[in-house]
Amino acid sequence: MPGELLGSASEFDSAKRTLGHWLRDRIPDARVLTLDELKRYEPKQFVAGWQVRIAKADNALLFDALVDGQFPYSPIRIAYRSDETFLRWPHVEPAGVLCLPRRAPPTSSIDGAIAVALEDACELVHQSSEPGFVEAEFQREFVSYWHQSVQVGATRARSLLDLTDQRSRLIAVWFGEKYIVVGETADAVNAWLKNWGRTEPNAITNGVFGFLDRPPTPPFPKTPREVLALLDARAPSVTPLLGRLSILEKATIVLAATAASRVGLIGMTISPPSNFDGFRKNQVAKLSTMRTLWTMKSTAQRMKVERVDAPWIHGRGMNRHQSKLAAATVVLAGCGSLGSQVGIRLAQSGVGGIVALDPDELSSANIGRHALGMGAVGINKAAALASILRSRFPHIRQVQHFPVSWQEQYSNDPTILEQATLVVACMGDWGGDGQLGEWQRRPGRPPVVYGWLDEHGSATHALALSNTGPALSCILDSAGFLRVPETRWEGEGVMQSEPACGTLYQPYGPIDAAVGEVLVSRLCIQLLAGELSPPRHHVSARSTAELQRAGGSWSDAHLKHRPPNFHGAFEYERAVTQCGDCPACQQAT
Repeated sequence: MPGELLGSASEFDSAKRTLGHWLRDRIPDARVLTLDELKRYEPKQFVAGWQVRIAKADNALLFDALVDGQFPYSPIRIAYRSDETFLRWPHVEPAGVLCLPRRAPPTSSIDGAIAVALEDACELVHQSSEPGFVEAEFQREFVSYWHQSVQVGATRARSLLDLTDQRSRLIAVWFGEKYIVVGETADAVNAWLKNWGRTEPNAITNGVFGFLDRPPTPPFPKTPREVLALLDARAPSVTPLLGRLSILEKATIVLAATAASRVGLIGMTISPPSNFDGFRKNQVAKLSTMRTLWTMKSTAQRMKVERVDAPWIHGRGMNRHQSKLAAATVVLAGCGSLGSQVGIRLAQSGVGGIVALDPDELSSANIGRHALGMGAVGINKAAALASILRSRFPHIRQVQHFPVSWQEQYSNDPTILEQATLVVACMGDWGGDGQLGEWQRRPGRPPVVYGWLDEHGSATHALALSNTGPALSCILDSAGFLRVPETRWEGEGVMQSEPACGTLYQPYGPIDAAVGEVLVSRLCIQLLAGELSPPRHHVSARSTAELQRAGGSWSDAHLKHRPPNFHGAFEYERAVTQCGDCPACQQAT
């Protein structure tokens, strides 16, 4: 029962007694907080607390030491008993709870944890008497403090804005019921909404965006007059743009500032009354007139702005390869158990364009190891995967799908493949792979990454080739098997069949497919980022025990790569060389 975690003889109970003894021994007037006093800190779930008075040279500091139901695995929290510190001092949460540096968990030493927590609390109180410290700390984490000042239930914004462009400018704004979306253009906002699956007919209006010369500090603006004062002082180039907004519509203002080399966003809306006598809808007014009407009759509201642009989602603005990945277009030939997972990983990594090709529908037998679930059964795999990519990553630049093989798509429109940055082949079919390998040899063709799993998922391969050097036929023979195999098998093969005509499949599970998706996706990202170049052949092998249970053994070639006396799973890179006797090599000579 959950109550056992807090009951007598529980670790919580023992730790609470230790903490209480320490406080009473060292702080004579320490006392236990009542349940009514603990309610001061709701909705935080503190279940016990003590009031302590720390004597200092000039005065005495009154603190509450607080613990929740996870103590001693959760930290001891300290609150400063003052109602005037929230948004006046940095690192203070509502009701005076202090945000102190992270230390070792109390499980290692409860005595040490409370001593350090009180010492940190005293230091924060002392530092907060210094205006320079207060301003610097508020500016360093200005987004957090702005968010704390936003009223519960206030409008939220999702931003697609390009923060590398610091010009003040008009932006596109879409108002939904629960949030708004801001972007550089109406087309960008509409594309995001369409991918997200939103079809509300709300019109897109104009808002304004600009950079502040430095982060704002409390007290934050509460009225239109204070908003205008902030803009005049910190972002004067934004103010003239306000005169280009409709006087009768809610005005959206998004501001950015740089703190500790990172950019943060805040936002405000200014709402006019239900009507301004003498003005028509969509009418703009002189800036001076708008300023007067805003300060006399309008209301302002702060709002949280959440970044949903690609650089933020794919690395919080710190991914140095993000621009290359966003500009890349990958053609995914095959959207089965491996290809579907790779497609999602590439989108998660920030690849901006994905074209999915697959002629088959998803069946119920597929979903155990496929990225798609039961809801996609009976739907073309490429179409279903594209829909998932758009909804999960609505900021993505482009997602296309074609319910055909790569050969048919090439016949219909060769530019789709020829202009790709990279082609990823996860077809698991020698007919498709072999012909793609031949197609790739022509000048100007993009590199191709081939991904497949060996028998029973015993090894996974990610092979990157360009249109020069070794060909696919140097690695796979005329039947599609490795010229230098990883494994040996008894009997006539390991392909399985269903009680239906032509239904052959490779027996491996979702964990094997997961290993493959990581191997193939990682190689793709390394190629797109320019960290590696073809040819490359990466192999991930299962453990010897797993292979033996499936009825196979390692080949002599594999054992040359496997560390001596090592029987676990491991990953290595094979050398990729020209074989000298395949059609591609003979043609080259």
